[in-house]
Amino acid sequence: MTNKIDPIKLKAAAEHLEWVCQQYPNEEKVQGLYKALQPMIEDAKAGAIQKPIEDRFKLPFRWAVSSEGMLSQFVDPDVEAAYVQFGVELEGGLTEQEKRSLEKMEAYRATLVKKAQSDA
Repeated sequence: MTNKIDPIKLKAAAEHLEWVCQQYPNEEKVQGLYKALQPMIEDAKAGAIQKPIEDRFKLPFRWAVSSEGMLSQFVDPDVEAAYVQFGVELEGGLTEQEKRSLEKMEAYRATLVKKAQSDA
């Protein structure tokens, strides 16, 4: 975890998560998540969050979203992706090691896609 909140990125992630949740007005799971996160979303939009959260499991529903796939069926727009991005920004962004790991995974994914296309 880095030690500094980027208020612009956090606000953008909060606004995006709010918008995504609003696209599912009749989905109890999504609205429950939105209701639980609304105070944090509002604080993030107002620039009131100055320090990153230190315990990622203080973010409501973290276990249910990351381990149980609670929101995996809501993909257009993607609630889980918006939630994860908001959580990342609340933690102060990705570390350099996390960024390198993501780059490696993306490069590997690209080679798999290229191989699958050439095999087809």
